[in-house]
Amino acid sequence: MTRGDRILIAALICASLLVWPLAAARADSQGGQAYITGPGGRSVISLSRDAEYRIDGAMGEVVVRVVDGSVRVHESGCPDQTCVRTGAVSSAGSVIACVPNRVVIRVGGEADDGFDARVR
Repeated sequence: MTRGDRILIAALICASLLVWPLAAARADSQGGQAYITGPGGRSVISLSRDAEYRIDGAMGEVVVRVVDGSVRVHESGCPDQTCVRTGAVSSAGSVIACVPNRVVIRVGGEADDGFDARVR
């Protein structure tokens, strides 16, 4: 390994140490809000403040709660209650969908992250 190789490696390590906190801060800020889309339109809500929202769905009202930086569907007028059983989500890109009510909640931004799907 030459002296130039060592300098290049050291420069890359320093650059990555400088960029890492900035990338982490951007990821945190992206997850700080949620987008609620329903038959009545679209809303942006903050996840930094505990609150309750009532959205008119196609089959009835959907109650959305924000608690401790996460969002969940608390009540829904749909028959299956899959959206209620989904539980709370908080990471950017997470989605809760109440298909019968046509209400979708997405955490974070709308930017395309390049993935076709996410599997946990």
